[in-house]
Amino acid sequence: MKIIVLVLFLTAVNAIAGELTPLQRLQSYLDSPSERGSVFAQSKLDGVDYRNLLRGAVAKDSASLTGIFRYTANGKLLGEGAESNCDILYQLLHLWGDASFARVLAVEPPKVQSVVISALDYAWPHPGWQSREFSATYRLAKHCTFYRR
Repeated sequence: MKIIVLVLFLTAVNAIAGELTPLQRLQSYLDSPSERGSVFAQSKLDGVDYRNLLRGAVAKDSASLTGIFRYTANGKLLGEGAESNCDILYQLLHLWGDASFARVLAVEPPKVQSVVISALDYAWPHPGWQSREFSATYRLAKHCTFYRR
């Protein structure tokens, strides 16, 4: 009972603060239409059902998360689709947790690991991803520094 009350309290605090949880952010992507330029529309052009992969990854299906990793490395995302993909990876890292996310990514080829880590670097808020945050995932590849305006 105490846990339920705590969860409800924390959900209310997040709602008041205007911050969405990773699950809420990912659900908003799943609920969004496949508009031109979106990650869903672009992935369809590449023959990938990104929405289905995301649905599975949110349900913590390792094969779906692997599919998103591989599409990140081999897809042809541009603009809004690429930006959304970076944010989705960031949200999935928070949803899955460091150990589980790193376990799935660690078995991928170095190219996939490198591209996924670069996408996470890009999505990370200022001052950037630090080695003490999600350290198991952090150690999987070299890092880039992105300066956003």
